[in-house]
Amino acid sequence: MHGSSRRRRAFTMLELAVVLILAAVAAVLLLPALGRTKCGARGMKDASQIRGVMQGLVVWAQNNKDSYPLPSALDLDNTTTSEQGRAKDHTANILSLLIYNGFVPVDLLVSPAEANPNIEPFANYQFGNPQAAADPSKALWDPAFSVDFIKGKGGTSYAHLQPTTPRVDTLWKPTFNASEAVLGNRGPQVTAVQATETDVTVTVANPDSVTNLIHGSRTSWEGHIGFNDNHVDSLMTLDWNTMQPKPTYLSTSGKRLVDVAFFDEPDDAEGTNSFLGIFTTAGEQPQDWTAIWD
Repeated sequence: MHGSSRRRRAFTMLELAVVLILAAVAAVLLLPALGRTKCGARGMKDASQIRGVMQGLVVWAQNNKDSYPLPSALDLDNTTTSEQGRAKDHTANILSLLIYNGFVPVDLLVSPAEANPNIEPFANYQFGNPQAAADPSKALWDPAFSVDFIKGKGGTSYAHLQPTTPRVDTLWKPTFNASEAVLGNRGPQVTAVQATETDVTVTVANPDSVTNLIHGSRTSWEGHIGFNDNHVDSLMTLDWNTMQPKPTYLSTSGKRLVDVAFFDEPDDAEGTNSFLGIFTTAGEQPQDWTAIWD
């Protein structure tokens, strides 16, 4: 009897050891899957946020002569900011207009997958009499809102179409065109592009760009881009590999070449290629605009 009891206890301990080993193996196998699920949830929320900002742009346009926000068209008396004319049309002022008028909340502008510690929801946004305005009582937005994550804290993760002429007249509005990129996860700085009618090779300034970590790996970019028909596409690379047909632009040679979202192609004959960025300065000419990266 005593020996039988010892055998049962020995058998129970062996079973426990097997269970612990199986649990450890299961944990090892499940952790990567759980990680993918978490990233997938962040990705879905991020795409939803981009769609939300896009919807804010569309509703704004419905109430403002079919145009997305253009601060220079509103602050004609310079009561909000002393910047002159088209110099007002940089990213911070565009987004601040949306925030001030209730089209987009501050938190929606920062991706849940943000990888840059200098980008976070803007604190202490002033919805009434903003003190940073030239005339607080007549201000149309809070000019203290900042997107400059190079000099300090930036309040947005998302890049938008550069509304320079002629883009501002042809693309900076709801055109319902599914191939016109308007807003999405910011990308790395692109320094060169070799494009054909069907393919493109992209060279970036920094292969280890922080933007790679938002959804991609250390060395490759992935992200979400919103288009002018208000749909959001998930892209695995910078070359629109998942899109058919791929967005194109008309080159000076008369060919339609693949258009890279984060590059202002110098051979664009019409000046309407998709060029997304976060811009800290703006103006009448493309050279007046300053894009910041990472």
